[in-house]
Order: sequence, then C-alpha cells, then structure tokens
Amino acid sequence: MPGPLYTAEEVLAVATAAYLRGRYDRDVLELRGTWAEHDEPRATRERLIAERLAEMDQAARTRAAREGRTYRPYPGGPVDWHTGDPVAPTTTEVDHR
Repeated sequence: MPGPLYTAEEVLAVATAAYLRGRYDRDVLELRGTWAEHDEPRATRERLIAERLAEMDQAARTRAAREGRTYRPYPGGPVDWHTGDPVAPTTTEVDHR
C-alpha cells in the first residue's frame, strides 16, 4: 500500500517551515554563542527602555532650546493639535480615574 500523496503546495509549505525553523535555530545558537564569549552582563530590557527614553527626552530638550522655547515634559493624554497644550479630559477619562 503506497503512502499518502501530497500536493506541491503542501510540500512547499513543509519545506518552507523547516527552512525557517532552521534559520531561527541557527540565529538563536549564534546569539547564545555570542553571549557565552563575553563575560560582561547583558543589558536588561528595563535598562534599554530607560536609556531610550532618556535619549528621547534629551532630544526634546535640545530641540526646545534650539527653537528658543522652554521644555515641557509631555504629561500624557490628549493635546491640542495646533498649540500642543493639554486638552481637558473628557467625561469618560474622568470616570476612569
């Protein structure tokens, strides 16, 4: 009794999945090898995020100084499109506080 028959699309799907999995495994092993080669501590996600936020804050301060205006940290929430000033909270936002 012959085995199951597969269409060309099914064979392509399986071959593609195997290829992609092999590339992923290779990349992970390469990354782990790189980590093993270096004794220095790896950056944590929190530290990387904090560094990126500090970079963005410094860029905003530099731009404000270049444009001759005072730097105002973004307080969060909606702002007026034209002025950049905070918009009063809507009734829904007040209810959720």
